[in-house]
Amino acid sequence: MDRFSSPVEFAASLVGRVTMQRDPGTIDWQQQPIRIAADVKVWPVRETGEPIYRIEIPATHQFFRVGLSEYTFLSALDGHRTIAQACGLVTAKMGRAAPSSSQCESIARWLIDHRLAHFADAPPPRRERSHHGTPADNSSPKSFWTRWNPFWIKMPVPGASGLLQHLSRGLGFLFSTPILIVGTLLITAALVALASRQSKFIAGASSIFDPSNWVWLLFTAIGLKLIHEVGHAIACHRAGGSVREAGLVWVLMTPLAYVDVSSCWRLPSRWSRIGVAAAGMFIEGIVASIAIAGWILSEDEMFRWWCHHVILTAGLSTILFNANVLMRFDGYFMLSDLMDVPNLTTEANQSVRQFLRRWFLGDASWHSTLTGWRRSAVFVYGWSAVAWRVLVCVSLAIAASTMLGGAGIVLSVLGLWMWWGKPLVQFLQSMRNLWQTEPFQVCRGAVLGAIAISVFGWMLFSMPIPSSVRVPVVVQYDPDSAIRVGAEGFLVALNVDGGDRVEAGDLIATIENRELKQRVAELKIAQKQNDIRLRKAIESREESERLILLDNRQAIIDKLATLQTLSDQLNVVASRTGVVIADDLRSKLNTYVHEGDVLMIVAADTDKEVLAVINQSQVDDVRKQIGQPVRLVAPGRQTFWATLDQLQPRASDRVPNASLAATHGGPLVVRVDDASDDSSNDDRLGEEMIDNMRLLQPHFRGVLKLPHEEAQRLPAGLRLEAHFGWHQASVAKRARLWFQDALARASQENR
Repeated sequence: MDRFSSPVEFAASLVGRVTMQRDPGTIDWQQQPIRIAADVKVWPVRETGEPIYRIEIPATHQFFRVGLSEYTFLSALDGHRTIAQACGLVTAKMGRAAPSSSQCESIARWLIDHRLAHFADAPPPRRERSHHGTPADNSSPKSFWTRWNPFWIKMPVPGASGLLQHLSRGLGFLFSTPILIVGTLLITAALVALASRQSKFIAGASSIFDPSNWVWLLFTAIGLKLIHEVGHAIACHRAGGSVREAGLVWVLMTPLAYVDVSSCWRLPSRWSRIGVAAAGMFIEGIVASIAIAGWILSEDEMFRWWCHHVILTAGLSTILFNANVLMRFDGYFMLSDLMDVPNLTTEANQSVRQFLRRWFLGDASWHSTLTGWRRSAVFVYGWSAVAWRVLVCVSLAIAASTMLGGAGIVLSVLGLWMWWGKPLVQFLQSMRNLWQTEPFQVCRGAVLGAIAISVFGWMLFSMPIPSSVRVPVVVQYDPDSAIRVGAEGFLVALNVDGGDRVEAGDLIATIENRELKQRVAELKIAQKQNDIRLRKAIESREESERLILLDNRQAIIDKLATLQTLSDQLNVVASRTGVVIADDLRSKLNTYVHEGDVLMIVAADTDKEVLAVINQSQVDDVRKQIGQPVRLVAPGRQTFWATLDQLQPRASDRVPNASLAATHGGPLVVRVDDASDDSSNDDRLGEEMIDNMRLLQPHFRGVLKLPHEEAQRLPAGLRLEAHFGWHQASVAKRARLWFQDALARASQENR
């Protein structure tokens, strides 16, 4: 399907090996009679309003296309006429529209090279069926490049095409008009239903990418791709085509199914070809729609979780791959037929190459056969495809390096060389050949190329690109408003409840600790006994004993003062005037509380601050904003203002506020440890215990002070985004930091 030559290639290509038993340099081409091979099929079609002829070699399953003038010339090659005679006959018939003598010779060479024709006194070309859809006489380097790229290894399955043919006979009804209408309505209804539950669906998507679910995700993706390719095969057979081969293709060591439906080029209608290209996505969309219904209607959590897998996998794969027009998948062939440009990739690559040749070498000899909007669209498509290939290549290299470590780096280098090594070698060879005839063009290209590379390198590595420094923040009550337990014991009385207003000094709770009170009583008795002995020592003038008893008396007084302070704190009083804030406060009654535990919060509407959690790569930019106003953006794009008051000097991997953790719907990715190695009360301000949570990377904490009017408007617990000015960094630096962060995340998750 993708081995299609354009009219320009047909008329001008001189690449490949000449398959003949004589030296092409010792013969007179113009006097050679040539015959079109008997097994070659030719049929007419119309493209962009012009008559075009398609050529097929059924044995090797290759397709070519030629224009009217080229077809008129090859139809004159009957094995009796020489090339010169055939050219004269075509000139007499077509006049000025006929190809020139040199063009006719180029066409003849091209026919011989691609084994579409043979010399009249030579046997016809021998066909050998190729399992990979390539000519049997392909050079070994091309076979190596196409078959052993570690990012793309194709493995046909023997007998799969016959099985698909039998399967298509029984399932051809899936692409009947009633089923197409019902399926389209089903997909539309499912999308509407999913859109109404968008937030719930996105919230549950985080568990899909958990490493423990990757096996399920892989098998789900393989199953969906198998269904997808079966859909192509059924549609192809229903439209009158055939599946030549089917099998597996390994993309970065991940198996995916494929079918060869290049026989669709025999179909006279481009809408039939578009239907075959869209069939896989249609079947996959129906499966995803059924999964959406299961996810919405089922009450079985395991089944809903699997349906979530199916929906997400089908949606991502369809958008990123199948519907992507920049890759040679379904979307590409649909766009090619919609634009009526069958050789879209070839035309786009030629357009890009000629643009570079014109600007760098000054060569403006090539002219596109496309006109009007198609010419501009193909040019834009060519550059977009180049950018996409670079992005995919770099992304796969990063993914391989991240997932496979050192072996992934070696694999990435090998894959990059297999993708870009051969074009680089061909470019250097063409420049060497051009140097022999046009050295000035080569020098011009070298100078302009060096300038372009220098400018691009400066833009990539040195040119600063401003971007807003955005930091996740959360509104919380002032830490001083937290009422903490001063002494451990049983909470035996609560004089307030959530929402009650209290004044400073009001008794709000009572804690009972009989052991503490007993120790206080014992120390008081010990103090009295020590005082009696001290008086006796003074009366008897025992100086040494008096000094010892004085020391004992002071030690007892110090211990008693400490215990008395703890005893006094068994009566919990409000430290300020405000409203009691606590969730289910009554559930703590008659429970054992520890010293330092937060019992409740007593605060006014203005007793709030904003806590910021700052990444290490952002801390230098944020530090410059200390004492400066900072803009806060709420989820509804509402804007508030605060002032950066302080920034902690040391980073920590502890989660300062549970609402910022991804496990609670926040933006910070965390891991959950089995046990905490430290217990810091600064991390529990009116929240649940989060000591067992750790950030994947240490972050700095900042505190922003709110004006009274802003504090009254912002509710505690609200997550916002703080904008701390602008960050100046190059593209290369940003990519390096992103890559380092990805490696750090991967290493943390693998622990």
